[in-house]
Amino acid sequence: MSTKANKKLINCVETCVEDNLEGYVALNPGVRLLKGHRIAVRADIEEYQTTGKVAVLCGGGSGHEPAFAGYVGQGMLTGAVMGSVFAAPPSTEVLVAIRALSRHNAAGCFFLIPNYTGDRLNFGLAAERAREEGLRVETQVTGEDRAVNSADRTSNRRGVTGIVVTIKIAGSLAEEGRGAEEIKQVVCQALDNMGTIGIALTPCVLPGGGPTFHLEDDEMELGLGAHGEAGVQRLKIKSAKDTVELMLNHLTSPSNANRLSLTKGDRVALFVNDTGGISQMELNIMAREAILYLESRDIRVVRAYCSNFVTSLDMAGLHLTVLVLDETLTRCLDAPTQATGWPRVLLGPGMTDRLTLPPLKLDYIDDIVSDNTQEAGLTLSTDEAEKLRAAITAACLALTEAESNLNHLDSGAGDGDCGSTLARGAKAVLKELEKDECGELVSRPSLLARRLAAIADATMGGASGGLYGLFFTGAASAFTDGSEDRWQEAIRQGMALMRRYGGAEPGDRTMLDALNPVWETLSLTQREPPLLRFEKAVQAAERGADNTKEMTARAGRACNVSASILQHPDPGAVGVAVWLRAAYTAYTACGASP
Repeated sequence: MSTKANKKLINCVETCVEDNLEGYVALNPGVRLLKGHRIAVRADIEEYQTTGKVAVLCGGGSGHEPAFAGYVGQGMLTGAVMGSVFAAPPSTEVLVAIRALSRHNAAGCFFLIPNYTGDRLNFGLAAERAREEGLRVETQVTGEDRAVNSADRTSNRRGVTGIVVTIKIAGSLAEEGRGAEEIKQVVCQALDNMGTIGIALTPCVLPGGGPTFHLEDDEMELGLGAHGEAGVQRLKIKSAKDTVELMLNHLTSPSNANRLSLTKGDRVALFVNDTGGISQMELNIMAREAILYLESRDIRVVRAYCSNFVTSLDMAGLHLTVLVLDETLTRCLDAPTQATGWPRVLLGPGMTDRLTLPPLKLDYIDDIVSDNTQEAGLTLSTDEAEKLRAAITAACLALTEAESNLNHLDSGAGDGDCGSTLARGAKAVLKELEKDECGELVSRPSLLARRLAAIADATMGGASGGLYGLFFTGAASAFTDGSEDRWQEAIRQGMALMRRYGGAEPGDRTMLDALNPVWETLSLTQREPPLLRFEKAVQAAERGADNTKEMTARAGRACNVSASILQHPDPGAVGVAVWLRAAYTAYTACGASP
């Protein structure tokens, strides 16, 4: 079951809207509140009214921040009126806003009304009362949602991200000095050429209430409204690519009576709207897939924006909005604005075809190990090289098999990805070994160690990637000097670099607590047969890893976790024991002599 706790950093439910608006205005000197009202206006409202330009007004329920107060400013809204959470403001409050913007403004007021019943009723009543008072008011209902697959007039298109897009267009035209009727004509044209489709992964939670609807953990819903109104299809979660295809297919499908008609060669603007609770990583991925999808249909994406335009509190989801552009609409989008809610264009003039450009190639950075690391050093016989290949292969396979267990061990102290990180590196090493058909790599331990360091750095990432990169970098030096016991020295030098840059010491509950016993064992058994030394070193690593469950963490993420939570061995240390045991087993299976 997908549930969300009602945790909100507010003072109280009754004043959260006022507190929100006062905080926003405190941070933005270009916006002022009308005393005693939930109405935000441009700080230069009195000066603006003398310019002869149309005042642009919009509004709606709170909970959609940055809409609508976030769009008050030069080039967008002259004023915005806010209601309670997800509820339209009363008509009396809207009338006050119209009076404030229109009383001394000969050009009058252009009023954008979101296409929701409460908004239409209250805003419409306020507009009628304003006209009775002799005020010049022009209105336009904004709705561009194409989710509902019906031509029935009762299934009116809801206003979502397109509300903000039309605000930007109207505000830009007003700034140019256009009249209210001309502004309305262009806005209507934009609405006809715009479509939005949404997807939700979780509901939002109202302050003082609970989730607005329910979704199972493996479900998502297509076509929800901005307040969580029911969508058109509930289905299992899909990949980003498949989700974008589902959304844009529905948006443009001929079977959808409310579809957005797109023609090959159309130039469009794409808006990716975060509904409040989705990560930037997901937004970027979805934006990429949307651009690729549209370009594959020969639809030219010439403007792209990715931001939280209209949120639904903390709902995890997003909207994709497509607007077919002409010269006027493009000019309006590109016009400057001081409104803090309007984002910087990500794909703008002169920046088309970004995803079709070949990646930048610099030949001198392609080699995973540079030429100056090819120095002479220990060279293994063909037989020994093949045994080493078998040992490394077995170690990598063991790490991939241990992925889930190591992730489980890591979940208490870290972010639960130690196993995945090690498995990712192991798979990359296996691919590298496949390319080494002639055995040149495995026959030269120094080159091999540097290659392993580079792979760890390039594929693993995080602390584990850095630590293994340091370990193998240090180990490589042992195979180029004159050390008598080079494998023992490799471990020592590898640990030395880890200790220098990682800051951990043996006993701090890290992977060093499995590696250090290996070095100590090899140091104490120098007179014993090599294979026996190897076996004892593996056993020492396993004991060292197991002992970490009794240690106090003094390094890494675990040192910030209560000791009562750390009931299992350190996953990094266990990982060392896993790959060492597998390497030893494979090496002995090759017929290695004592």
